[in-house]
Amino acid sequence: SDTDRYKIQIYNGTRAGAYAAQEEMNAKFSKWPATVVYEQPNFKTWAGHYRTKIEADRALKEIKQNFPSAFIFKPKR
Repeated sequence: SDTDRYKIQIYNGTRAGAYAAQEEMNAKFSKWPATVVYEQPNFKTWAGHYRTKIEADRALKEIKQNFPSAFIFKPKR
C-alpha cells in the first residue's frame, strides 16, 4: 500500500516556490514526478514514490545536486 512507500521532499515554503520547484524537478528528473501539496501554513513539493529506503537513498543523492535540502520521508496518509 501507499503507506509502505517513501517520498522525497524537495521544497517547503511559498506557493510560488513550490510550483517553481515542481517545474524544475519535472524538467530535470522526469522519472520521479513531483507534486505540490498544501500542509498549513506551507506548500510542499514532493517527488517520487519509492518502494524501498535504498531506492529512495539512490534518488536522493541525485536530487540533492539540485535541491540540497531534500530529504526522505514516509507520508502519514
